[in-house]
Amino acid sequence: MANSIKRLARLDCTTLGDLIRAGIELGIARLRLRSQEMTTLRARPPVKSTMLDPGQTAKVERVAFAIPRVAFYLPWRGDCLVQALAARRWLGHNGIATALHLGVHKDLSVNFEAHAWLTAGDKVVTGGTITEYIPLTQI
Repeated sequence: MANSIKRLARLDCTTLGDLIRAGIELGIARLRLRSQEMTTLRARPPVKSTMLDPGQTAKVERVAFAIPRVAFYLPWRGDCLVQALAARRWLGHNGIATALHLGVHKDLSVNFEAHAWLTAGDKVVTGGTITEYIPLTQI
């Protein structure tokens, strides 16, 4: 615990603010997901891969850094869907278009494994390495 506090104390204000914002967005996403049914995630037309300007790219990278790191330490489940929803809301407030993808693992013979990831332009924001997944839908 003391090491974690020391590391937090060494962070610059922007990074610390991003981590706090990530915690808030993850909490909101978890509460919204818990209180709503999945049918409320309405399908949208596919988002065209648009080029992000340098400011948008920087914001996407900051969100992509903060969300999974904070999700790891939360006392509630902050899985891939919660992370994608949190990042989507955060980036949406900054006017950045995103696409939430739902898919399954390519190797269905092992176990059924669903996964969610978020993209902005051609960048994967949340969801880690997605090459092992087949996208089923985009919302």
